[in-house]
Amino acid sequence: MSARQRQVQLLGRDVWNAMLAWRFWCFMGWNDVAKQYRRTFLGPVWITFNTALFIVAFGLIGAQLFKYPADWYLPYFCAGHVLFGYFSALINEGALTYIASDAFLKQTPYPKMAFVFRTVFRCTILMLHSAVIVLAVLLWAGRLGDVQWGALLGASLMTLLAATFTVAILGGLAARFRDVTVALGSLMQVSFFVTPVLWVPDQLTERAQWVVHLNPLALFLELMRSPLMGSVPSPSSWGAALGVILLLALIFFWQYVAIRRRIVYWL
Repeated sequence: MSARQRQVQLLGRDVWNAMLAWRFWCFMGWNDVAKQYRRTFLGPVWITFNTALFIVAFGLIGAQLFKYPADWYLPYFCAGHVLFGYFSALINEGALTYIASDAFLKQTPYPKMAFVFRTVFRCTILMLHSAVIVLAVLLWAGRLGDVQWGALLGASLMTLLAATFTVAILGGLAARFRDVTVALGSLMQVSFFVTPVLWVPDQLTERAQWVVHLNPLALFLELMRSPLMGSVPSPSSWGAALGVILLLALIFFWQYVAIRRRIVYWL
């Protein structure tokens, strides 16, 4: 067996062992969330309250600025804001996946993918706190009954799969090059304005549409937001999302075959 084949086999074993250790990374992810609220009076209610206050304040003003009905724009902006915050947390915290877990990795040979699952699980739990606001806004706007739950479930599964590959890739890259964490923070600040969170893609000229078409964040944002707004994403959106997932999977496979055994030495 060649060295490369050996690394492929070890990678498959690492992924499988990480999935079997779901109690470990679920406990660690839940403990990470609990730490943020330790010694607070209202706990996660603070995050929900702050997010809700910003969404209502800007949503009502944005409806006037962009000339959209409030009962349409507020759910649109609310879903976009919550989902983009989720994507941003996955990317920024994903880069710290191994760096923040160095104490575990240096002492015990845990499956490395277990820490990737830990990050995705933690970010998802925190996002669900704000998802309550989306449901409340949809109920206020009378759009809760229009939600396409089947399409939302499919979009959520595809987003989680893409998120797992992205966190794994960024975690391995940032373990080697620490500048990645700083660069991603700056990149996400710019991405907020070039992703249709505040604005609607139809407001752009035909020439400027490339900002949306070439933006994977915009793709998965629309994939998740469309079912919430009562429509099913187009077949081209599903196909593009699947293509992005396959590309991420190939990058992940190539990267981890090459660096998986070196990650601990970089920490």
